[in-house]
Amino acid sequence: MPKYILIGLIVVIGTFVIMNYWPKLTDQTKNRLLMLIFGIFFLSIFVLLLLLML
Repeated sequence: MPKYILIGLIVVIGTFVIMNYWPKLTDQTKNRLLMLIFGIFFLSIFVLLLLLML
């Protein structure tokens, strides 16, 4: 149970940090950050599908 509370706090604090620094980032850094987020998302989908098939 406490690990879910920590994960939730990390997500909320991370979102506020990104919202605070987003206007200060260059366009190239914004693009890299978005590609990293979507890459992790799609990779997690494939890992989840692989685990469900086994």
